[in-house]
Amino acid sequence: MEFHYGLWNGVSALYSESGRQLGEENTRPFPLNHHLPAETIACKYSGSRAGKLINMSALRIAMQNFEEALVVTGAVRQWHLSRAGNVAQPGLWDLYIIARASIALVAYQRRFSRQRPQPQRVSDVLTSQYQFISGVFMICRHMMENADAIIAENRTVTPEMLYRYADDYQIFISFNDMACAGSRTKIYEFLEFCNSGREGVETDQVLAGIVTNPDNWYEYALATVELDCFIEIERALRRHSTAPGQATDPDNVADIYRSLQTYCKSLMNCDSESLDDGKNEFVKQALARQNHILALLERPRIASLSERNIANRLGGLES
Repeated sequence: MEFHYGLWNGVSALYSESGRQLGEENTRPFPLNHHLPAETIACKYSGSRAGKLINMSALRIAMQNFEEALVVTGAVRQWHLSRAGNVAQPGLWDLYIIARASIALVAYQRRFSRQRPQPQRVSDVLTSQYQFISGVFMICRHMMENADAIIAENRTVTPEMLYRYADDYQIFISFNDMACAGSRTKIYEFLEFCNSGREGVETDQVLAGIVTNPDNWYEYALATVELDCFIEIERALRRHSTAPGQATDPDNVADIYRSLQTYCKSLMNCDSESLDDGKNEFVKQALARQNHILALLERPRIASLSERNIANRLGGLES
């Protein structure tokens, strides 16, 4: 999953305990999107969302779990920042890793679920947290893909800046022209929480209630981010060689992902050199990274990555 679909896309197709897909209408890969019926209304908030349809069925479930989702977010945030040196306020690289580590909670927990006859569904709390934190992930990803200087320099930002950026670049709008649901006040509250946190979150206790080995989950999260950085660097370099003169310089995009990759490696407990397996060839390095992830998941190594999967990821067909 981590190589073929990417962590975010792979998790989006899972089902919550309420029977809805985590990614709702944005579920990727598209063949797994089941287009579940939902109550929709026109968004009443100003900006790029105004007048566009929002999913009220998903919003009601998310808002019922808002406070619990904040607790999970706080635990992930504090776990990461304690590893990153207890910085007072996370930079954009930190926010991106916090978002991806939150998504990794779902994937990691699911990997170790062995309930039968029916696979365990994702709790509504984790589903809601996934839906809130995905906005942070999408904002940061857009910045990196467009080589924005504010993420290239790992700057700290305000909730107002993040909201304005998402509104200006229509990150609140999905591919099918539906809008992110939720009031401006609640979105601000969540973004502010990601930035500043809240005292009193029992980080170890919260995470231990979700995954049996928080240390291993965090290593898994970092490994999946590092793998994606590795893939995105290669994609950018290939775009540079095949389509020169683009509005965004692929070399600048590659530099941002390279910096984030280096940051992830500095936080990982493994020997980062071993990820490259002593080879320069892209496929062999990618395979070494995927096998490192499989080892963290206590899964057998694989012998190869299919050419089709490689072409899909490098071509962006699953994004």
